[in-house]
Amino acid sequence: MSLDKKTKYRYDSYDWDEEQDIIRIMQRCQRNWDYTKQIPDEVVNRLLWVAANSPSKQHEAYYDVYYTTDRTVIADLYQHTWGNTQSRNPPANARNSQMNANMYMVFVTKQPPTMQNSSNSGLPLATDEPERYENAVVSVGIAMGLVMRTAIKNGLVTGCNKSNGNGPDHNNYWEKRLGIYEDACINNTKQILYGIGIGYPQENRPRWESDDLELCIGASNGHNLTAQLQENSYSLDNDSISENPPREVKIVNIAENKEAVDPHGAVHQLPETIEFAVHSSKPRNINVIEIK
Repeated sequence: MSLDKKTKYRYDSYDWDEEQDIIRIMQRCQRNWDYTKQIPDEVVNRLLWVAANSPSKQHEAYYDVYYTTDRTVIADLYQHTWGNTQSRNPPANARNSQMNANMYMVFVTKQPPTMQNSSNSGLPLATDEPERYENAVVSVGIAMGLVMRTAIKNGLVTGCNKSNGNGPDHNNYWEKRLGIYEDACINNTKQILYGIGIGYPQENRPRWESDDLELCIGASNGHNLTAQLQENSYSLDNDSISENPPREVKIVNIAENKEAVDPHGAVHQLPETIEFAVHSSKPRNINVIEIK
């Protein structure tokens, strides 16, 4: 097969090695950030353009993009990102520090006001078809990947996360701060899905270390928790994340304590630093299979 000159030039000039390097960097999740640096406005606008112009099924609007570069806002939202498992026995979890970055972008799924598909009778489908949520998830995934690639191309690193609005007594704080509480929690027409921390890494430090000194003991994830003691506490072997009343937990400062007891009576030997598991170096079973 012969190629025209323009196509051949594109093939020959395409830097495959660079593309592979970008993808390998995208696989890594950043957990600490250099706040002495600020992302240039031009780069912020590039990232937002990519997020808003990413491809979607039938070119419909399956999500909105919320963002901030204000450290005060990011630090405030960060307080309600509990959920990263630090220990299972005894159970403990930490905040998701990959969102506590120089810039934060979060994708909120929604029901598009348009409907480009029709039923087999030819009538347009309802705009609130539940199957459309799959389209929203895929659309957000495509956008996040392109935003990450753009960030890496601009010399930044990223940390994707899903612990948006978790932790003890969070009371839907994120939904209220984003101004979508009624749509998300009452009407069920919107949902906070995924977010990306974007920024500069701290130099000469492992990316999996957090600056946070607080640990949530008594639970291994951030769902359905309270730090306000209840009369009926759960036992350590209760693994539910949805039962009511919420599971009791306690937040402790690891710099002030070497040992702590959670509301369930378990003794925790506290770590000197909060670190996160690294999975990008592990093999994974994704098969590439030719269809014949």
